[in-house]
Amino acid sequence: MEPGLVEAVDLGYGWTKGWPPLREAIARIPYRGLVGAENIVVTAGGAAEANLITAMAYARPGSVVLLDEPSYMQLHGLVARLGARPLPVPRSREEGYKLPVERLVEEIRRRRPSLLYIVNPSNPTGVVTPLGELRELAREAAAAGTVLLVDEVYRGLEHSAPPAPTVLEAAVEEGALAVSTGSLSKAAGLPGLRIGWVAASTGEAADRLWAAKDYTSISPPRPSEALARAALGAWERLTGRARAVARRNLRLLRAALEGLPVSVFTGGAGAYVLLHLPAPGVAVAEHLLARHGLLAVPGEYMGAPCTLRVGLGAASEETAREAYRVLAGGLREALDELDESCDTSPV
Repeated sequence: MEPGLVEAVDLGYGWTKGWPPLREAIARIPYRGLVGAENIVVTAGGAAEANLITAMAYARPGSVVLLDEPSYMQLHGLVARLGARPLPVPRSREEGYKLPVERLVEEIRRRRPSLLYIVNPSNPTGVVTPLGELRELAREAAAAGTVLLVDEVYRGLEHSAPPAPTVLEAAVEEGALAVSTGSLSKAAGLPGLRIGWVAASTGEAADRLWAAKDYTSISPPRPSEALARAALGAWERLTGRARAVARRNLRLLRAALEGLPVSVFTGGAGAYVLLHLPAPGVAVAEHLLARHGLLAVPGEYMGAPCTLRVGLGAASEETAREAYRVLAGGLREALDELDESCDTSPV
């Protein structure tokens, strides 16, 4: 960190669009100069505010919003509250949770949605959508006047998958209006900074998002912006550490679950896996919490029935090993005791 960087921070209001040196670093490092600093808006609260202001700006009342599923579910409830009509487009478990590009193209042509929201790498599956498929979506979105919103918070955390492309590359090539959201919370492992961003394919779109932000946090916390700028200078080291932690914990998890009637699904990215279960995820998660004080996310709440989303993010090997030991014992108990059928059709 530069000497005196944080000590020199004035605790008054900062730049409502974000501190210029931080916006320049975001444009140059995660986005490799595809867009300039004028296309970046820094957000508070990580990518949650970034997704929020994009929905506020583009989810028009009465319009259709296409939603990736299973997924991080923030947009599903939000767009309905904004008066838009959410339309989930499910990925198929049988097809390895690959993004259903043909179905999305059909829906774009048929419904001309105001917004298409996808997560890449996918949360909770870890599947990476390649650049060619993003180009196809960008081409159709440009023709229909649809805005592409891609939550890219796990870019950089591809532990066994190829690097995830940014939608901005496809959008620039195809002339589409696209917004990438990101943060330092996931791949860099710095959620306490509460710093995220939107990166828009055009300056006009960035200004529209900036205007929406005046109704939310106004300006990011200045000490966090200074620390975020320093962290971006160590981006490769931080993301490399996160990938190594995820790989190690995935090995520990697989070893702990050996012999149980569950299977581990990972698309190769993200700090999580999906456990495919022979019982409803909600019932299993409730058992784990009540009997062992262990939290796992039921896949039903993310559009993936009969699964649990299990984290790979514990920095300490000892902590991870013990958590997975408790998880394995709890799963064994739950699956022995539960007498519920498992319906894997999308919820």
